[in-house]
Amino acid sequence: MIALTLEVLARALPFFLLVGAGVTLARLRLLDGRMAQGLSAYVYWIGFPALLVHSLSRMGRPGHDLTLGLAAYAGCLGVIMAVMVGLGLALRWNRGERAGAAMAAGVGNSAFLGLPVAAAVFGPEVARVGAGMVAIDFVLATAVGVALLGWAGGRSVWRSTMQAFRNPIVAAALFGTALALLGLQLPGVLDRAVGAAAASGSPVALVALGVVLGLPAEADAAPPRWSPVAAAAIAKLAILPVLVWFVVGLTPAPPAFHLAATLLAATPTAVNVFIQTRAYGVFARGGARTVALTTAIACVTLSAVAVWLKA
Repeated sequence: MIALTLEVLARALPFFLLVGAGVTLARLRLLDGRMAQGLSAYVYWIGFPALLVHSLSRMGRPGHDLTLGLAAYAGCLGVIMAVMVGLGLALRWNRGERAGAAMAAGVGNSAFLGLPVAAAVFGPEVARVGAGMVAIDFVLATAVGVALLGWAGGRSVWRSTMQAFRNPIVAAALFGTALALLGLQLPGVLDRAVGAAAASGSPVALVALGVVLGLPAEADAAPPRWSPVAAAAIAKLAILPVLVWFVVGLTPAPPAFHLAATLLAATPTAVNVFIQTRAYGVFARGGARTVALTTAIACVTLSAVAVWLKA
């Protein structure tokens, strides 16, 4: 148990160090809001798309049973996001809070934290079968979240949904998934260039997140309410893993996938949520707080889930 906890902490510590670096640079006035916007734009247009193409193109084709498990996992994400929208209506959150909280509850840090932890705890086979869930997180869940952000920003539901699939991160995830399903690979030189850009995506995003957290709030900007942030954190770290454990367990998916699905569902909110909410100007500071809060809490909760699944 202690070894597993230390393993999860070791995997999460670099995230805190990079966020802390961003906070420090902001407090020292070495980076400001305009620079953070530039870092976010780099991640949005280059870093994350490169990472998704590079990683998803290697996941391979899922078999019949694995496909059913992936469908169950996708359904759980859809349910949790719909529940957050409904909860927001009941609690009278504004559109931005409903959209941002739904995305924060459904899109987890499966690529940067979930798969490395799964490989360390259960072995490389679990990480391999879990790669399809990264595709779901960054194609379906992110597309729904982006559509909600567009709707919250004043666009029609139809236009927001169509634009979601032109989002560079969603489009890159679709392209990487298509390469995997077709059994194709990028040419060698291009693949190396994409791999180099992919390695920069997560670190730059985390530094940008730290800068946003470290900057003082604008005088005319109301601070984000804590109720959508707290609700999204509870849904992401507690409710979603339980839901995935039961629903995926009803499918004939391999046991390794069942373990990976539950563990990845328990990961904190993806830093991609911060990048997207900032790009759309909807729930941006709330998204940043949710990513930071869930990542801090996940040091305990993700360790607990890993120990429980390993037992």
